[in-house]
Amino acid sequence: MQYFKNIVFCLVFFNTFQALSENNFHILPIEISKNIYVFFGDENDVNNKNGGAISNTGFIIGETSILVIDAGPSYLYASKVIEIIKSYSSLPIKYLVVTHHHPDHSFGLSKFIEIDTKIIMAQSEIDRYIKYGNRLLRQAKNLIGGDWFIGTNIVTFKNENKQYPINLNLGGRSVSIELYNHGHSEGDLIIQDIPSNIIFVGDLIFNERAPTIPHANINNWDLYISNLMDRNWDYLVPGHGKLVEKKEELLLTKYWINYIDKIAKKAAKNGTSPAEIFNEGIPIPLRKYKLAKETWVRDLPLLINKYEFE
Repeated sequence: MQYFKNIVFCLVFFNTFQALSENNFHILPIEISKNIYVFFGDENDVNNKNGGAISNTGFIIGETSILVIDAGPSYLYASKVIEIIKSYSSLPIKYLVVTHHHPDHSFGLSKFIEIDTKIIMAQSEIDRYIKYGNRLLRQAKNLIGGDWFIGTNIVTFKNENKQYPINLNLGGRSVSIELYNHGHSEGDLIIQDIPSNIIFVGDLIFNERAPTIPHANINNWDLYISNLMDRNWDYLVPGHGKLVEKKEELLLTKYWINYIDKIAKKAAKNGTSPAEIFNEGIPIPLRKYKLAKETWVRDLPLLINKYEFE
């Protein structure tokens, strides 16, 4: 039975993110438990075919309201998500939880504000979203084309939730939100649906994909992964990659961040340049990860530079 379930899930997963055309997002949510849905992001890097929709977003339907996890990469993407949610339920989308400020998770935020959704986001990440958002938006437009970002704007909004954990009632359905400071980002939020014991963890976990580390505190991140392994949950939704069913799958993220951190510290101490390391190719243990080369080349210099100035 378990084997059959896994086969069905894989078949559905590969059909979640369909081909895109004319800057239109053709996405389908997968129901992973009763009234809990996930839009699984494209497994490729950001490009002009996927419109930046590379991260997982989700929604939870209660008896009186709906909660959405992450806003996606743009106004157009968020608009499509809202349209699809309304085809499943006429209940109001009361809450949007933005796990952190990175563009693929936050740039659709303004669309939810238009429909009077309450935004829940760590204050540190709101500050970064506002401070760096316009620069990151220009970079995204240059990278994959401005048409994908029609209507996308960086907006200010009131933070009504500064104390964590937060407990929300969607009507017959309780949801808990916790803050993990200085991990993958300055303020990562995780969301646990109490009835199903499913948790959404944002980019604290990348399943089978190389984790990105532009704003990471590696030591804390490693501890948070250990914490997630010690917790009781039935399924875990990562920020990128397929649904996590076994705790051992979390070790992939843990291994990558510690490996790249060790290499970066050694290079900074010895005065080794990124180019010298790149000449040796991708380390063999890391080659099994999706987007290993792209992530290794992009992130290693950032870490080396960080440690050189500590």
